[in-house]
Amino acid sequence: MAGLEGDPKHRGIMPRSFEDIFKNIKSDSIKTQFLVRASYLEIYNEEVRDLLSKNPKNRLELHEKPDTGVYVKDLSYFAVKNV
Repeated sequence: MAGLEGDPKHRGIMPRSFEDIFKNIKSDSIKTQFLVRASYLEIYNEEVRDLLSKNPKNRLELHEKPDTGVYVKDLSYFAVKNV
C-alpha cells in the first residue's frame, strides 16, 4: 500500500493517490477552496482498527445507513493540507 519510501518508481497506491489529489487541487483554475480529510484503518481477520487513533488496538464496528451507506463508527479523521 505504501511502497518503498524514498523510491519514486516503487511508490505505493497511498502516496500516489495523495499526490494526485493535491496536484489536482493545485491546478484548479477557479481557485475553489477544498477540505481534504484523511483516515487510516486496517481490516484484518474481520476486525477493524483505527490506525490514527491514540489506541489503535481498539476494535471498531461497521454500520450502515440507508441514505449514506456503510461507515465505521468512531473512526478518526484529520484535515490535511498537503501530501
